[in-house]
Amino acid sequence: YDMDAMDKDILHLIENVDELIPRPTELLQDDVLICECFCVSVGDIRTVCDNKVDLDLLTDQLNLGSGCRTCVKDVSSWRDKIF
Repeated sequence: YDMDAMDKDILHLIENVDELIPRPTELLQDDVLICECFCVSVGDIRTVCDNKVDLDLLTDQLNLGSGCRTCVKDVSSWRDKIF
């Protein structure tokens, strides 16, 4: 084994460890609108759902996604920022 090469590899990994650690997702504020058609906010979603976004429940109770459906198409951009 070439110890110098191993040391350089290890130092490189240590220097770049931040890239390997997932950063916590910043949660959205309660007043952010997710569904503009039916004025469904993040706070509304938190009230209806129990620590997990349930689109069927949100559609049934709040009509989320029953209008233009943009909020449902963009679900990946907000789902992990609710809880």
